[in-house]
Amino acid sequence: MMEMILSYIVFLPMLFAVIMGLFRVKMPILRVGAMLSALVVFALVLIVTFQFNPEAEGMQFVRHLPWIQNYGVSYYLGVDAISLLILLMTAFLMPLLHLYMWNYEKQGYWYNMLLLQTGVTGAVLSLDLILFYLFWETMLLPIFIMIGRYGHGMNQFHAMKILLMTVLGSMAMLFSILYLGYEYYSVNGVWSFAYDQLATLHFNPKTSIWLAAGFLLAFAIKIPLLGFHTWMAPAYSSAPTPAVVILSAIMAKLGAYGLWRFGYGLFGPTLSYYEPTIIVLAIVGLLYYAIHAIMENNLRRMFAFSSGSHLSLIALGIVLTNIYAWSGSLYFIATHALASAGIFLMIGLLYRRTESVHISNLGGIASIAPRFGFLFAFFALCIAGLPGTGGFVGELLIIIGAFQESLAIGFAAATTMLAAMLFVFWMLQRTVFGPVSRHTEGFEDLTTTELVMLTPIALLLIITGIAPSLFTPLFEPQLQQLLHRLLQTIGGAS
Repeated sequence: MMEMILSYIVFLPMLFAVIMGLFRVKMPILRVGAMLSALVVFALVLIVTFQFNPEAEGMQFVRHLPWIQNYGVSYYLGVDAISLLILLMTAFLMPLLHLYMWNYEKQGYWYNMLLLQTGVTGAVLSLDLILFYLFWETMLLPIFIMIGRYGHGMNQFHAMKILLMTVLGSMAMLFSILYLGYEYYSVNGVWSFAYDQLATLHFNPKTSIWLAAGFLLAFAIKIPLLGFHTWMAPAYSSAPTPAVVILSAIMAKLGAYGLWRFGYGLFGPTLSYYEPTIIVLAIVGLLYYAIHAIMENNLRRMFAFSSGSHLSLIALGIVLTNIYAWSGSLYFIATHALASAGIFLMIGLLYRRTESVHISNLGGIASIAPRFGFLFAFFALCIAGLPGTGGFVGELLIIIGAFQESLAIGFAAATTMLAAMLFVFWMLQRTVFGPVSRHTEGFEDLTTTELVMLTPIALLLIITGIAPSLFTPLFEPQLQQLLHRLLQTIGGAS
């Protein structure tokens, strides 16, 4: 069972989709099947979490089988502290997204969400680079379909834009992957795309810089860093709510994961060449996204820019190679996933009730629907780093790590929390409070089903904020080991 558990986690949603598609099941069975799949996967991920040994070095629950043997492509899965946290957040959120979609009658939503879960979990757990690339591309197809077919506004144009930009980054990464495999063949006489074996290769600095650029382009678009972000706000504003939650809470985090896993794992010393560029893009992005968020009237676009600002902070923490910044980045990946899922679900519920997400059309929600107003304000403040919630812990650790690097970087990182507070309080004053508008007259409060969906997210944000020591032992020992090895490698290369 345990040697196959990662395979079950990856392929169970796709298996459910294939079986239900072949039998052309009716909507009630499709809903129950998708929910059952998500709950079983969540249970399996909990088993992995409780069995995981944070003190052990390297990957755990490894499954390594030959696949395309002539060219060294293998079925290679494994999990460590970094991938485990993203895996846990994905498995936790998927049943809640299915609950949000419960009344959706279009079967395409459900099949795409099942395929998307397989793509995300496969990418997080893959240790063969060709396998990783296949899952990386698998993630894109359901998002493209959901935006292009089920979105609104200029959804088809925006779906094509995200497709073209993501494929551009993916192709650059693929060229780097193929070159790495060929170089391994040239040195060892056999093909391999296994992550740990490719990490033993050594290149001249110029070659290494170009190879790293292929990976970094793919990850910069996915995060997105400033300059690679033009798809972000249009896609968030056109996509249906489940796709927006996946984009912000999960897929964007895979860009940060890739920077950690493959940026440092394959090109540790070389990444120091790009470090100043990434720091500048992250810091400027923090302020640029925050300013755009303040100027927005559309709630989805506002929190799209907010998400970009916080993901820039995560990227900054990753390239600041100290334990405070690394712990904060990983913790913030998880807690921001929760907060962004919560706020975008609330915006989706808001749109169901008012058919508008424009701030100027809203107002007075707290007086009409107090439960809705409270949770909407809570998730918005979590995005802004409300003390006592998990986001505050993650941001604080990154800022401490930034100050350890330099006073200027620390000061720039700290402005993120101030900017977020400004636009969040401005938004809450006009949407939750203030006079009732014609769009919010007769506004319905949260139903029991909606409370069941949102309460676990809110509780976990509070627990991660007031008791971070329950969670940090799960990943800090391995982060210390990874950081120690990285600094040794960089020191040896210099």
